Amino acid sequence: MIGNVVVDASVALAWVLPAEDTDQALALRNIALEDLQVTLIVPPNFWYEVANVLWVAVRRQRLNRHDALKAMRLLIDFECMVWKANLENCLKLSIEHDLAVYDTAYLDLAMEKQAALWTMDQALKRAAVKAGIKVLP
Repeated sequence: MIGNVVVDASVALAWVLPAEDTDQALALRNIALEDLQVTLIVPPNFWYEVANVLWVAVRRQRLNRHDALKAMRLLIDFECMVWKANLENCLKLSIEHDLAVYDTAYLDLAMEKQAALWTMDQALKRAAVKAGIKVLP
């Protein structure tokens, strides 16, 4: 049983963008789809990050409008629990780990919820490992 998982935009986008899929990210997607005990948790900024990357993909003609909207719907269907991170703690973590505040929102939630963190972001992975958070992939 996995339980709570904080999933960041890098992993979620690898589930829906062409040429972004990695075997590791797709394996996590399959866990999220198949294991009813998994609860995906995201900070509010997750949805803005995802939507912005999809918008950029349309602008760069990597995706058409239809496929971008379909990708967004697919991610919405995961029914992630949106949880507000502690902004003061995010700033402290940003200063400590030299990460953007919107990235430390994921770290803060993983710490608060005692959850694993799914991220493809190497700097965020390093910070999470230092904080004693289980990180995948």
